[in-house]
Amino acid sequence: MIKDIVVHLTGSNEDRFRIGYAEAVAELFDAHLTGLQVHVLPELIEYSDPAGSGFLQTLLVESHEAAQKFHDSLAERFSALRVPHELRRLDVYPSTVGNELAAVARIADLFIGTRPYGVPTREERIEEAVLFKSGRGCLLVPPGGKSPARFDTVFVAWNNTREAARALAESMPFLRRARQVIVGIAEQHGASEQYGEAVGADIGRHLSRQGVVAEIRPINGWANAGEGLLNEARKSSADLVVMGGYGHSRFREWVLGGVTRHLLTHATVPILIAH
Repeated sequence: MIKDIVVHLTGSNEDRFRIGYAEAVAELFDAHLTGLQVHVLPELIEYSDPAGSGFLQTLLVESHEAAQKFHDSLAERFSALRVPHELRRLDVYPSTVGNELAAVARIADLFIGTRPYGVPTREERIEEAVLFKSGRGCLLVPPGGKSPARFDTVFVAWNNTREAARALAESMPFLRRARQVIVGIAEQHGASEQYGEAVGADIGRHLSRQGVVAEIRPINGWANAGEGLLNEARKSSADLVVMGGYGHSRFREWVLGGVTRHLLTHATVPILIAH
């Protein structure tokens, strides 16, 4: 069930698209929506002279005044929402934004933000931190994307991994309401048909036991699995793509796998992703 949604708000033009998607999802599931205004504080620098200290205080005052002005604008926008809602402000330093957002997302059912890569505000690490550290499903919407009225066609990128299973579980409320569910399986070693294999039979049975009728589509012949999956999603006119978030830690930074990164870079529809 999805009853508690958090949407990431930054003061950029993308906020109106995030709010549009968040309201549409909240209406679909009769859920409560929390707008989380992230106010990034100026980096504090220790000054030894009084003049420097005075400059820092001025900087902080100006930052809080700008944040309050933005909060008032958001409050006006939220007052017009058709769903139960609240607006919160999170004052954080740049190095802790991702961790703080992830902590809030853990006590919600769904986090909504803008998909990483190609985002005007370049918030890749923030959204990655929420994905990898929150333990929750993340609905990452395309920059400038117009929210759909419904999520009628859902495309699931499946490869029988832990991450894909997590994403499937998080997406089940969407799948049960969809008119069409398509499961795309990128075949890495040639077409299964030539070997007499029934690719995707197990996932098809699992979904049917959940009350979801799905069409299984093997995707072969693509050198880049991400391109193949995205092509199939476009052909299906998907309103939503579901996939697992693959990655590993390198020098304490999260690095996403090639297929995940390709879809998050090029998808023109929202992606529901989990790790």
